[in-house]
Amino acid sequence: MISIKATGQRLLSLFLSLCTALFIATIASPNLEAHAQSAQAPLDLGTVIQKGTPRQAPVYLKLPETVPIPAANPLKNGNQGTGTEANQNEAATDQAGAQTPAGTEAESAPQDNDSVPASVVDALPDEEDAPQIEPGGIARLQLTALLSDDGQILQRGVNWRVFGVKKNEQGQLPMLHNVDGGPLDVDLEPGSYIIYAGYGYANLTKRVILPKAGDYNESFNLHAGAMRLNAVAAGDIALDNSILKFDIYTSEDSDTGSHTLLVKNVKPNHVVKLSQGTYHVVSNYGTANAKVRGDVEITEGKLINVTMIHNAAKITLRLVSEPGGEALANTIWTVFTPGGDVVKRAIGAFPTLALAAGDYTAIAKQGNEVYNRDFSVTSGLNRDIEVLSTAQ
Repeated sequence: MISIKATGQRLLSLFLSLCTALFIATIASPNLEAHAQSAQAPLDLGTVIQKGTPRQAPVYLKLPETVPIPAANPLKNGNQGTGTEANQNEAATDQAGAQTPAGTEAESAPQDNDSVPASVVDALPDEEDAPQIEPGGIARLQLTALLSDDGQILQRGVNWRVFGVKKNEQGQLPMLHNVDGGPLDVDLEPGSYIIYAGYGYANLTKRVILPKAGDYNESFNLHAGAMRLNAVAAGDIALDNSILKFDIYTSEDSDTGSHTLLVKNVKPNHVVKLSQGTYHVVSNYGTANAKVRGDVEITEGKLINVTMIHNAAKITLRLVSEPGGEALANTIWTVFTPGGDVVKRAIGAFPTLALAAGDYTAIAKQGNEVYNRDFSVTSGLNRDIEVLSTAQ
């Protein structure tokens, strides 16, 4: 009887254990499923950019007593005036060049905030297209911007510009409001307006008609995403970020086969906001020949992390009288390819250059004397190249 009783107790204990395990698994499984779904959810660009930012109330703007007319300021084109580096008698090394201003900031709009975007002019109505307006009272307009149809309302980072449609005697459009932020509530007289919403390099312009006093709302779907750019040497070797920069171009024109420069000198790890579409990216390591190109597809509401791979390294040129000796100052340097093409010119005791992997010849001129050495660059291997000023 004792054996049967002990066996019954063990069976009861085993049954209770199974029931407990089944109950715990039933409770835990929904959490596990939710966690898996969260991990696979698409990346929300608005959340990434605004991480930790509390929800902001809409900005409220009252109707101005007088309508300001901005001074003349033609549309600025960020694609102009990029400049070309001179190849002869170059006095700056790659590091010196990296200390100059980086040009257009990655998150800045390509136009001056005081300028009138071309899209605003394009949205002007024809004279015959005059809407019926009931004058008097106040039309309160609520403006919101989204990255995509199913995206959340952007709480910051939007540049709102409200323009009247009647030009003054100088042919200028009156800019009634110019505000940076998120949702915007603005009081206007009943009438027709052109409204611009800019988010980095993505923007949308609409003509909005407020026929009479009352409350109105207008949503702007910017169809925008973003990219964050970085680069490494082959083998996942870190590069010197102080001389690494990126240029972003539009996709190839089907008629001309060329690209149009959109953003210049983007620093590593900066987020660039763009309209959805395909962009051509050039990664520049230094100012010589270490360049990598590729196309990037921007999807609305998504942040795309792009890492480009360079087969390149930094070399430091030194003219010395003996191996390991002190570098001679005021040396004029020229680096050639095996085919005789000039890759880079520099002046100094030890200029540092970023070069693509391959074979080169360094020419060092000191006074009337000329010295040379053939050398090779291996990807990711930074080293000194010494040229002897004595007979080798």
